[in-house]
Amino acid sequence: MKAPGGGKNIRSDLNPARVVLLKIDDRDVTAREDETILQVARQNGIRIPTLCHLDGLSERGACRLCIVEIKGSPRLQPACITLARQDMEVITNSERVTRYRKKILELLFTERNHVCSVCVSNGHCELQALAMELGLTHVDYNYLY
Repeated sequence: MKAPGGGKNIRSDLNPARVVLLKIDDRDVTAREDETILQVARQNGIRIPTLCHLDGLSERGACRLCIVEIKGSPRLQPACITLARQDMEVITNSERVTRYRKKILELLFTERNHVCSVCVSNGHCELQALAMELGLTHVDYNYLY
């Protein structure tokens, strides 16, 4: 489709995404600028945990477990909705990232409807596996209801 007045082509699928170079955990990787950090990490065998991301569905960044540090950014960013940029430097497992992921998991368990010992998914649960990986053994928040 042409822009009104015969201007440049405005269909994004006819304008291929530019390839960019970035670093993830000190590894040089390439990506299309329309790819997310999570997609690029997975393509390069770099694990970033997620709960809400399913390939083929639109990304929302809801669970926040895929947060990563980006050099120069004061805030942690969700890898599933943050696009790769030229010269971006991403850290996926710093002490800060791990601390925040653990706190997010703790908040999820605060709902108190996750009783692993009686759950049919016990031993095959992403939430339980992440809790074990991050060393979450108890919840510090009070039971509110």
